[in-house]
Amino acid sequence: MIIEPASQDHINDIDGAHKPLQEECSPVFDGIESLRRKFFVGPGDDAIFRKWGEIAIELSLNWLKNPEKQKIHADITLPELAKLFSDPQLPEKGQKIEAVFQECQANILDNSVRVNNPRYIGHMGTVVPWFAVVVDILVTSINQNQVKIETALASSFVERQVLAWMHQLIYQCDHDFYKDIIQNESIALGNITSGGTMGNLTALAVAREHALPGTHKNGFFHALRDSGYRDVAILGSQRVHYSIRKSAAILGLGANSVIMIPVDQKNKIRLDLLEEKILELRERKVLILAIVGIAGTTETGNIDPLEEMALIAQKEKIWFHVDAAWGGAILLSKEHKFKLKGIKLADSVVLDGHKLFYLPMSNSLVLFKDPKSLDSWRHNANYIIRKGSVDLGQTSLEGSRRFDVLKLWFSLKMLGKEGYDLLIIKAILLTEQLKRLVDLDEDFERTSDPEICILTYRFVPKSIQDKIKAALTVKDQKYLEEINIRLNDINVELQKRQREYGESFLSRTTLESTQYSQEIVVLRAVLTNLLTRAEYLVEILQEQKKIGNDIIQEL
Repeated sequence: MIIEPASQDHINDIDGAHKPLQEECSPVFDGIESLRRKFFVGPGDDAIFRKWGEIAIELSLNWLKNPEKQKIHADITLPELAKLFSDPQLPEKGQKIEAVFQECQANILDNSVRVNNPRYIGHMGTVVPWFAVVVDILVTSINQNQVKIETALASSFVERQVLAWMHQLIYQCDHDFYKDIIQNESIALGNITSGGTMGNLTALAVAREHALPGTHKNGFFHALRDSGYRDVAILGSQRVHYSIRKSAAILGLGANSVIMIPVDQKNKIRLDLLEEKILELRERKVLILAIVGIAGTTETGNIDPLEEMALIAQKEKIWFHVDAAWGGAILLSKEHKFKLKGIKLADSVVLDGHKLFYLPMSNSLVLFKDPKSLDSWRHNANYIIRKGSVDLGQTSLEGSRRFDVLKLWFSLKMLGKEGYDLLIIKAILLTEQLKRLVDLDEDFERTSDPEICILTYRFVPKSIQDKIKAALTVKDQKYLEEINIRLNDINVELQKRQREYGESFLSRTTLESTQYSQEIVVLRAVLTNLLTRAEYLVEILQEQKKIGNDIIQEL
């Protein structure tokens, strides 16, 4: 068949068809052109971009420096804050950018939590290096979509390089291994994900396919029926992150399929109880999809005995997943990486860049020991992620994704292992300083042994501590229960008031793993803010003691 070229007359006819539309709708086209000139950067339009970019940077610097010494949490009630954003009417006409910036500053920036404040030591989000803020501008400017090579050219290869770097950090394969596969489109060492939750979901989805082949195509019901098992389970400690239960629910296993094994007083999984549970589930014909180890629990920062758990998993032929979202970065520390001994035996590992890698929200990875693990999860479409392509979306649970990994790539280039080693040393030294201060103060009781930058303790006046020690000696359980209920109320109120006062901030949680036979409320400090100094820790404890004593006086 001979294909004739398109007629030029026909093309001219098409061109002519547009002319009446332009004449008839010229106000519309004028409006479009006005929007283009105002908001879309192109040749000759850089002056506007520079002007408002500089204004945005000034707003950012002003917020970071906080010259007006605004509180960590603004003096605004939640109902008042909700009222600022309660207009249900979508704006009909665009406003001037000056007005939008002013509203943004007054209603949003001024009412945002100042996580960079040196006395903010309550959660895992913290101060970030200035270059990460600048790189975020680049990420938005180039607007790459990581799902496919057609919208993510160089950035696709950057992702693969970072995955290889992190894989080597964990699994320590030799140089030749990575040289051969780092840019091999048929191999996926892992995925960049939008957060640790998505990383854990991906790992457990692969673990499910590993234990129940065919689930991905035929569904969980058919795969379980054909396996001969009655049910499934995932095992982890009582400190397992809530995203594990959420992932189990999403995967159709049910949140209750996650069985949480008690921990010891160091907040580590009880290996004896883990092995007992495995034996019990085997006898009940329950298939164990995965064992989850934690490299830095969210509540206390403690680390499970990863090597021992890995050996149990290998013996029982169970997938071993390590949630290292919090603690994975300490592998970059010469002095502290030993704490994660055994992590290289894991079948899958999750890391969070927006925690101890000191990156902005959000940046995570999931990695697999076997480069073929993700093969069972490949999916394709006719218009993107085609078979044989280099599209990263083939093995990802997510579709469109930002080029957020540029922030991690840039940070690793800027700081290197040596820089990260120093950051981690600083954070752990801060933790040790607070630990010593708490131990030396007779009005506080430490409730955990810190490993990775988290410390829990509670306010307990010395007079009460003396009575508690006496009660523990004679095993006066009734007194212990009553006094701990009162202390729980005091520490809850203490944490609330300290937050309201706005000079400093710690979070709180409950622990069942202490010397008491009941849950107790504890204050939780996360010591990763590089702006925090020892004298601030002293001031924070002094404020807590004053608040605590005030509460007792009111009782």
